[in-house]
Amino acid sequence: MTSIPMDEKKDKKIKFIAAGVIASFALFVSSASAANLITINQGFDDGALIGWSANSTSISASSEKSYSLSYSCKFKDPTSAFPGRELESNQGSISSDGKYYIKISSPDANAFTLSAWFHVVNEGKGVITDSYLRIYVKWYDAAYNKLDEESGYTTGEHIANFDSWYQIETPLIDAPANAVYAKVAIDCKETPNNNNDIYVDDVKFVSSPMPEYLKRIGLKIFGVEHETDKEIRVFFPLSTPANKPKKCKIVFNMTSAPVTEVRVNLLVYDIKGRLVDTIVRGEEFTSRHYAYVWDGRDVNQQYLPCGMYIVSLEAADQETGNVIREQKVVAIGRKL
Repeated sequence: MTSIPMDEKKDKKIKFIAAGVIASFALFVSSASAANLITINQGFDDGALIGWSANSTSISASSEKSYSLSYSCKFKDPTSAFPGRELESNQGSISSDGKYYIKISSPDANAFTLSAWFHVVNEGKGVITDSYLRIYVKWYDAAYNKLDEESGYTTGEHIANFDSWYQIETPLIDAPANAVYAKVAIDCKETPNNNNDIYVDDVKFVSSPMPEYLKRIGLKIFGVEHETDKEIRVFFPLSTPANKPKKCKIVFNMTSAPVTEVRVNLLVYDIKGRLVDTIVRGEEFTSRHYAYVWDGRDVNQQYLPCGMYIVSLEAADQETGNVIREQKVVAIGRKL
């Protein structure tokens, strides 16, 4: 998570080793020319919350504070828990129950970012670190069913001062493979000793081509009928400024749920073939979609050094005894 004071600009260069082929090169994270702003009422400058729905009458468009133009959205007297005050996007494609959803395209090929500007008013009660702000994305499938996974959850604990505008921005977000629609959500809370109104303005939900270093790697996995279109997809974990790896998401997708009992081991080895971590062992694989997370640590919860690692999938059909083993090399890289 990054909290960025006004006018601060950051360019990030990443050095990494691509799966199985030793090849290092650098590229910039941002690609503004290829980015696509997904339309929502980002500035609230119609003086209303058109395109948004709120769960409280204490959320309203306001001309009292604004980051740009004349209006922002005001969260009056946040409660002490999420989502006591929540704002949710409400426009785009309409479902049969009359609710609106943002249509997204090609989750395999695109990444997403979400940002907003926040302002916390000093009303003489509490401290700035007791105000918490959160922006995130809710994902839905083609039938408008909400998926278990949500993305973002960028909070504002690191806002430095009252009475100033600060930008909160998520890292690059990957949508679930079966996501077709999305909703943007913003909520806030504060500890009981606080009583400070919060304003939000210029909300942006942006889609852009997936950077090369985040592209998913195809790997065939076990299927009940041994179809060829099932795959495990792995994200390269990247180091933080403290040289601690970010989380690596490992996603299973199947066209249909298994009809026989399937047990899965997901293991991580170093390049010398030594087991360094067990993500899951003997887990029953019963549904179409699974997402596991590896945080770059070994079995002793120590962060592993930069280098090549092998993610190994072992899937066994308990009825037939068939065992399929697949492996993919990934890398923990270091920022330049």
